[in-house]
Amino acid sequence: MTESLSSLLMEGAVGNRHGLVLQPQRARLSMADVTAVVHYGVPRVVDRPWESAAGGVARTERDARLAAIGEAIERAASAQVILPTRPRRGTPAEARIDAEEFALFTIEQRAHPAFPHHALFDDDCPYVVAHDLQDNAPWWVPQPFVTLQDPHRTGMPTSSGLAAAPTAREALLRGLLELIERDALMTTWLHGLPGRAVAAAEQQVREVGRLDGEFTLFDLTPAYSPFPVAAVMGGIPKRGQWRYSLGVACRSTWGAAAEKAFLEWNQGVLFAGIYGEYVDVSDLTDYARVKSFDHHAMFYTRNPEHWPRLPILNHDGGLHEPPSITPEGEPLDAARHALKEAGIRVLYRDITTIDAIQAGLHVVKVLSPDMAQIYAHEEWPLIGRVEGMLAERYPDRIRVSRFPNRMPHPLG
Repeated sequence: MTESLSSLLMEGAVGNRHGLVLQPQRARLSMADVTAVVHYGVPRVVDRPWESAAGGVARTERDARLAAIGEAIERAASAQVILPTRPRRGTPAEARIDAEEFALFTIEQRAHPAFPHHALFDDDCPYVVAHDLQDNAPWWVPQPFVTLQDPHRTGMPTSSGLAAAPTAREALLRGLLELIERDALMTTWLHGLPGRAVAAAEQQVREVGRLDGEFTLFDLTPAYSPFPVAAVMGGIPKRGQWRYSLGVACRSTWGAAAEKAFLEWNQGVLFAGIYGEYVDVSDLTDYARVKSFDHHAMFYTRNPEHWPRLPILNHDGGLHEPPSITPEGEPLDAARHALKEAGIRVLYRDITTIDAIQAGLHVVKVLSPDMAQIYAHEEWPLIGRVEGMLAERYPDRIRVSRFPNRMPHPLG
């Protein structure tokens, strides 16, 4: 009942004049795209539809449309919510978790004369309260880690861990799963680990094979996670040009994670074939020029000669069994227990606005100082503390680490 009511209310959020988000647009597919996958996008502005503020991908039109609306609502809420703030200097040290504790930049990066994020670490940076996942204790944390607003011009707001759902508890779980999947991806990527390939579903293989495409399904599940993490990497040609992408997902079951990663990969492949038609990417020729998530999504399509060199693709050639883990009990309780055992701190903040709740959704932001984070700017990669994370995530892979792997990740 909650899900149905939420879906009905979400449709009421749409409108160009009085709605909360712009009208979702269904992406047109070419003959080089998987026709069983539906793509929707909510444009950032009406006259540049390729500049998407949110997207949704699914097997049905309804699910893809609602996914795009939901993502647009969560980002609107994050941009509009008003939270009490106080400057770092006005917050007792024992009551806050500073940016220095997060897996962001190394000491050497911060000492560089051109380092652009000093504002995040100064005494005037605004802080807001987030709550500990274990005991709900309040902690003051840098405001850019909680909302997409950036009044102090830190350059560090992120949507990672931002999620919307019919209930706050479900939104919290969704945000946490996103943090885990990105922690797994970036730990694997930055350490240059070869992938652990798993057999993909026959339906997915057929869908891509018809288009002369190819992909590999990888198990990225870290040792601490009670939930499996799947990644899909590969490409599909369009008019003779290969479009390369990556999709990653963390879900309660391996089948659900693998399917979601496959859908996300399809979304990236579609984007890689469209973006270059509207935006000039001719100068996107080396790593240093990758300065946005759109650049990450386009880099290997623009430079296909780099794709075979990716460490994750240099696996042993065999197929491994998928992870057999199954969360015990209620998923959020299982996650709380596993994270406590691993010593990984997680905090959250409910940032639901009146508009969001009237659209049938709660919005929650989840954050962790102890997880690797995805980044957009290759000149300033978030490599701080990540070198020491490998033993806790993939203890059997330490000897093959090549940290830091500076080839751009393909996740847009």
